[in-house]
Formats: sequence, structure tokens, C-alpha cells
Amino acid sequence: MSEEIEYEPVQVRVPKAIMDLLRDYVEEPEEYLRWLLVDSVKSVLEADFSNGGQGEIISLEKIMKRYGLDKVFNDC
Repeated sequence: MSEEIEYEPVQVRVPKAIMDLLRDYVEEPEEYLRWLLVDSVKSVLEADFSNGGQGEIISLEKIMKRYGLDKVFNDC
């Protein structure tokens, strides 16, 4: 049985003009924003580790495992 992803609701202030655009061009604006946020976090993590980010050296694999991000990044 696969583990289900747990979600936490958050309130984000998005400029009305952007929301108007998304409502006109995206079928599900909230789902699109969720996907965009997850994809952005994934990209930042990958870029930071591939560029030799500063501070404590922790492997990307350890972070992925610690927070269960494999499933989140693959399923969202």
C-alpha cells in the first residue's frame, strides 16, 4: 500500500492580476500553484546542491529521505 501525501493548508497572498490571469488560462489555479510551489522547492534544492551550496554539507539524498520528499516530488 502506498503512503499518502499529507497536506497542510496555508494562506498565500497572490496579486489579483495574477489570479485573474490564472483563472482565465488554467483549469485549476489552486492546483497549479501547488504544483508550481513543489516544483520550485525541488529546483532550488537541486540547484543548491549541484552548485556546492554553503553551510553544513548534507547530501540531497539525506534531505529527501528525512522529509519524505521523494514521494512528494514524484507525485505532485
